[in-house]
This record gives sequence, C-alpha cells and structure tokens, in this order.
Amino acid sequence: MKAPCQAVVWYLIPAIGAELARELSGRKMPQKDIAKRLGITPAAVSQYLKGSRGCEVKLGKRTLAEVHRLADELEKGKADERQVTRAVCGICRIAWAERTLCGIHAKKGTCAECSDGKVRCG
Repeated sequence: MKAPCQAVVWYLIPAIGAELARELSGRKMPQKDIAKRLGITPAAVSQYLKGSRGCEVKLGKRTLAEVHRLADELEKGKADERQVTRAVCGICRIAWAERTLCGIHAKKGTCAECSDGKVRCG
C-alpha cells in the first residue's frame, strides 16, 4: 500500500524546493548560496533549475505566494533552518488545501479517493 503522504515526499517537497531555487536564482543568488540556505546540495539546486527534479507538480496560487514569501526571508537572511522547516510545513498544508496532489494521486494510483476520478482528497 502506498500512503498518499508519499507523494508529499516524492513530488510536493521537491516542487517547493524547485520553486524556491528558481525564485532565488532569479534574484541573482548563486547556486552555492541557494544550496546553503535550503540545506541541500548544489547538485540538487542544479537539478531544480534544469527542471529535471521537482517539476511534476503544479503549485497553486496560494502555495506559490507562500513560497515567494519564504524566498524573501531567505534572500534577506532572516530565515534559519528551523524557520525554513516550519515554513515548508505550512506551505505543504496550503498545497493540501489547494488539492495540489490530487492529480499526482490519480495519475500514480497512490490514493484510492483520487484514483477513482473524483478529486476530493486532502
């Protein structure tokens, strides 16, 4: 059995990381600095920026707004690792509320409720 939360780990968190990396890169932050602030490797940042990782989920409007707000805090150096973790958890809750993962659940068959074609999980 695959729990619906597995999609969070495999798809949603990478999508959030990819959006953060793209946003910070667009603000001219070097990949090395992005990696350090996100607590990931420079190789992961490179994969996010190339679109080879974290690209299977389309984030909703409210989710994106929170990701960009977190990018503001990261750019200003106002978010430590603990604050980033809390912010990402909050972003995940918003993504659930926006039913961001229902498409992945239906496609991958990881949620009986989403896989039957009636989008209602979350």
